[in-house]
Amino acid sequence: MSNINDATHPEWRQLCQAAFFELDPVKLLARIAEARSAVLDQIEDVLSTPINSEQSALRNALDTLSILRELAERDISEWKKTVQPQHSAAGYARYSDRQSSR
Repeated sequence: MSNINDATHPEWRQLCQAAFFELDPVKLLARIAEARSAVLDQIEDVLSTPINSEQSALRNALDTLSILRELAERDISEWKKTVQPQHSAAGYARYSDRQSSR
């Protein structure tokens, strides 16, 4: 089994993948923030080199994370409007299931 921290799987990619597949909207916002920070750190590290495939992947990751953050924030806002405050994440799951069945 390979080391997940090797050069073919940089930390920023792992953090982005974790954000892309997170289903809990509250955890999603935290994962997006962490991944976005890692992407920006990596961009700073590679700015001095000519544009390469990693820089293109970094830009794409940032764009995708921005869209994902907007969607998560919108979903949380809609959930808060329709579900009583005392409901937990289970309430969100039921709300989410109803929305996806439309």
